[in-house]
Amino acid sequence: MAFADVTLPSVWDIPAAVGVPALLGQSIATGVDATASTALAGIAQNYLTAQAAKQWGIFGSGNTQLLTSGRVMGIEYENSYTVSDAPLEGGAFASYNKVKMPYSARVIMVCDGTETGSDGIISAITTLIPNLTGTTGNHVRSSFISTLEALVADTNLYSVVTPEFTATNANIIGYRWRRESSQGVTMLMAEIMIRQIRSTGTAAYTNTSQPQGAQTVQNGTVQTTTPSLPVQTSLLGVTL
Repeated sequence: MAFADVTLPSVWDIPAAVGVPALLGQSIATGVDATASTALAGIAQNYLTAQAAKQWGIFGSGNTQLLTSGRVMGIEYENSYTVSDAPLEGGAFASYNKVKMPYSARVIMVCDGTETGSDGIISAITTLIPNLTGTTGNHVRSSFISTLEALVADTNLYSVVTPEFTATNANIIGYRWRRESSQGVTMLMAEIMIRQIRSTGTAAYTNTSQPQGAQTVQNGTVQTTTPSLPVQTSLLGVTL
């Protein structure tokens, strides 16, 4: 059985885009339009990323984002309670209280050098100009690490923000980062450890129903005196 002849197209229908070599039949205008479309898509993608970054990450006072040069890839949150137990006779235990522990969180961020922290336009331009990407990327990653070093050393309180939940009164207690050749050696992935800080105060009570609850009062220096003879004999255990 003879197969029907398949006519090949005179011009292949391959879209023009950045990285795709120009083929026969593609005009210069088509390539320019494809390049402009790719650049616009990159700017739009960075804009959407910047908008999402306002709802995810680590924020300081005044709702300011701390690490604008990194993108949040994941957040872990842990909250737990501990139960107090008292030993009883016969080796038994009785649970009598439940105390909330400080929460802990881990924020995983990626800094690949393409996000400058200001807007997505510069990022899109550096993507189109490979010669500038290396220098700019190194500067962004260096700034990202320096910011982490400053944050882990301070004692300020921050918030871990998600669209549905915000954990406040937290401090950055540590971080670690890694770079792998399998995921791009220029992609810096940082894991930031966060812990809740509790600030409590003690009130002074002057009116109390129990003597042991009263505050110590200093009425001045008391001069020593010689106890009387009955008191001396009572202390010595001598009966008169």
